[in-house]
Amino acid sequence: MQKKEHHLFYFSRKEKNGIILILLINLLIYFLPDLADYFLPEKNEQKFNTDQFITTDSNINQAASSAYFKNKQFEQSQDYITTKKNGLVQYFEFDPNRINKEEWLKLGVKEKTVSTIQHYLSKGGHFNNPEDLKKIWGFTENKLDELMPFVKIKNDQVPKEYPRFSNSNYKGEAKKIINLNFADSALLESLPGIGPALSRRIIVYKNKLGGFYEVNQLKEVWGLQDSVYQKIEKMLNVSDETKKIDINSVSFEELKSHPYFGYKLANTIINYRNQHGSFKCLDDIQKINLIDLKTFNVIVHYLIVK
Repeated sequence: MQKKEHHLFYFSRKEKNGIILILLINLLIYFLPDLADYFLPEKNEQKFNTDQFITTDSNINQAASSAYFKNKQFEQSQDYITTKKNGLVQYFEFDPNRINKEEWLKLGVKEKTVSTIQHYLSKGGHFNNPEDLKKIWGFTENKLDELMPFVKIKNDQVPKEYPRFSNSNYKGEAKKIINLNFADSALLESLPGIGPALSRRIIVYKNKLGGFYEVNQLKEVWGLQDSVYQKIEKMLNVSDETKKIDINSVSFEELKSHPYFGYKLANTIINYRNQHGSFKCLDDIQKINLIDLKTFNVIVHYLIVK
């Protein structure tokens, strides 16, 4: 019996070598995509070619292309399109803190890299200058060179000086008002009753919404007690600069990920659009039975018709 058990768990040298070879092949297959991204440049991300520019104004075309190759910076008076092997890639001025997934894809950024960017922003990250794009894993040097001339970040998004508040000197009115849409975690934590965890949840929720259009929306953040909200309400304001979703081009997946739509409402809107065609104006959305006046007055702040 002992002899049989011994042979059951015994492997010859040939069998051992075979097992090791199979393990090595599995490891190679598992890490092959990462190795390919690391060692091989993207085939579809190449430098600009002046013959590939398409524009209705030859003077603008010539000035833009020559300035790019000489100085890598120029002023754009209009969008232009360059043709690549995998289709059309549209270049335009953009703020990396504000554009959505579809706009990133139009710029020719890989979907995997776009997901990395959105994850970075959802965790409270912020691009303060074009060079910050180098923080994102997945960008090739060629792609960064192409995008840099078009990055335009609003400098007023984060106040230079952070006002500090405490329960001891708070008397009901704040000496300085914080713009909720531009506040980072450090600025939020300066408010009474707001700690690191709550400030992160506020920023994550703000990014999912695409910005607040009124201070009262802060009550929707999980974990924010009403007593804390009453203390900080007068210390806050918002500028209605919410990120707009084009209702005629948005996908079902993108729309359902917004907190104010979800699966049911997104599915209803997309089905209505497929049956009746593009929306002519935002008021047309009220024709959908599921959208009453109260719902419309909320979601209209995040929609646009193009």
